[in-house]
Amino acid sequence: MPEGVRVTVSTAAFKQWATDAGLPVGAAPLSRLIGVSRTTLQAQFLRGRLHESIVVSAAREVSSDPVIVLATFDPYEDLLQSVMPPTPREILSQVTLIDAVVELVSRSNEQYAAALSPVHRWEDPPQADSIRNWIDAVDPGDLRRELATRIGMAPSNVSTAITANKLKPHELVEAARIAGTSSLTGLAAGGLLTLQEARWPDDARRATISALSIVDLHELVQARLSSSQRAARRLVADVEAARRIEESLG
Repeated sequence: MPEGVRVTVSTAAFKQWATDAGLPVGAAPLSRLIGVSRTTLQAQFLRGRLHESIVVSAAREVSSDPVIVLATFDPYEDLLQSVMPPTPREILSQVTLIDAVVELVSRSNEQYAAALSPVHRWEDPPQADSIRNWIDAVDPGDLRRELATRIGMAPSNVSTAITANKLKPHELVEAARIAGTSSLTGLAAGGLLTLQEARWPDDARRATISALSIVDLHELVQARLSSSQRAARRLVADVEAARRIEESLG
């Protein structure tokens, strides 16, 4: 697959599915129904390929399972074959710094736990590092290099996309194939699916983090804090670079 080629869903195949599902196939009425820009949808129609998010939004509109609908289209025909429960590592990959700190503080004091429990809300993906954390959780050892080879991208570009949280859906699926795990959690990490659509058990994060030893919980907090610090440094560097450019332009 040459670099830059976007594997998406055929417009013709989607329109046939939409017709069967009772959805309009014109760009204007469909865009209003699923809440996307008409010009964006029209441009995708003209190219003959639709982004997977359009398919997911349309499936939700008719109360259909987005995973089952996606599996009717190439290149997602094997999506249901890889379905399996998320591993504890995958579940923890979608636990944020705030989630981990709340658990740590709650364990330290019953009064803190009572105060935090009513106000704590789990942050669903996509999160700032949700893709990178998921990749790290499922990586059998050389996932980034193997993924680069399979999708025809330079390894450095793959690493940049992972850090920027910008792997495309088909790239997340390919990463899951390499790792031998379900594609659904990867698609949830990328924001295409909800965790519920990805077949996560109810309350999976709470149950998994509660089962951690205090040592493992401290390690999780440390890992998330390190990620947050790296992101903060990147932001400061970007702001400084923009300032220098602005000054050089006068």
